[in-house]
Amino acid sequence: MRIVVYFDFKKLELPIDYNHVLQAVILNLIDDEEYRKFIHDEGFSFFKRKFKLYTFSRLMGEFSLDSKSRTISFKDNAFLIISSYDDNFCYYLMKKLLEFKDIKIGRNIVNVKKVEIEDFKPDGEQLKVVTRSPVTAYSTVIDENSSKKTIFYHPDDFKFKELLEKNIEKKYIAIYRKEPEGKINITHVGKLPKKVVLKYKKFKIVGWMSAFDLSGDPELLKIAYDTGLGSKNSQGFGLIERIG
Repeated sequence: MRIVVYFDFKKLELPIDYNHVLQAVILNLIDDEEYRKFIHDEGFSFFKRKFKLYTFSRLMGEFSLDSKSRTISFKDNAFLIISSYDDNFCYYLMKKLLEFKDIKIGRNIVNVKKVEIEDFKPDGEQLKVVTRSPVTAYSTVIDENSSKKTIFYHPDDFKFKELLEKNIEKKYIAIYRKEPEGKINITHVGKLPKKVVLKYKKFKIVGWMSAFDLSGDPELLKIAYDTGLGSKNSQGFGLIERIG
C-alpha cells in the first residue's frame, strides 16, 4: 500500500541531502509508540538483516538549488509518495495526516492539502517501473589495509541485478519465514541512468534514477513495489512507480 501526500506552502527550504529529514517526519507521524519502536529499531528480520519494509520518494515539485548553501527550495507545492508492505504503517500515517492541517518538515511549516491512498495488486507477471527515489546496490569488502570499503554498482552491472533480486527474496523470507516458490527477474532498461550521490547523515550513498522491467511471481512483484528496490529503502531509496 502507498499514500501520496500533497503539500502547499509559502516556503520549503531543505538541505540538499534531506532524506533523514523526511524519514524523521514519517516516523514521528506514527502515534503508536510500540509500533513506532518496532519499525525504527526492529523491523522484519532475515538472519542479521533487518527490513523495515517501507520506503519513500524524493519530494516532487518545482525547485531551485543553491550550491553555495547546499539547499533546495521548492516552489508553492510538492508531493511525497510513502509506500509500505505493512498496511498498518500507511494507515497510521494517513490517520495523522488527515488530522493535521499543517505539519513541520525541517524548519518549515507546510499545509497538508490532500492525501491519496493506492493499493497495488499485480495483474500479471510483468511490471514496468521508473524510480522516484534513487536505487542503490553495494557490497562491503575488506581491502589490502584490512579496512572496510564500500563498492557501489552501476545498474548495468550483473552484481546490481543479483543484489536487487536477492533483496526481494530475503524480504519474502523475513515476512513469511519460508523460501519463495517463485522467482523475480529485474532488468535495467533505462538508457541514460542518472547517478545521484547523497549523504544520509555522515554516510555517502550512490544511487541511480532509471527504469526497470520486473517479471515473475506476483507476490514478489508486490514486495518489490511496496518496499522498494535495492538497499537503504527506509532511508528514502528505491521507491518505484508503475508505468506499464
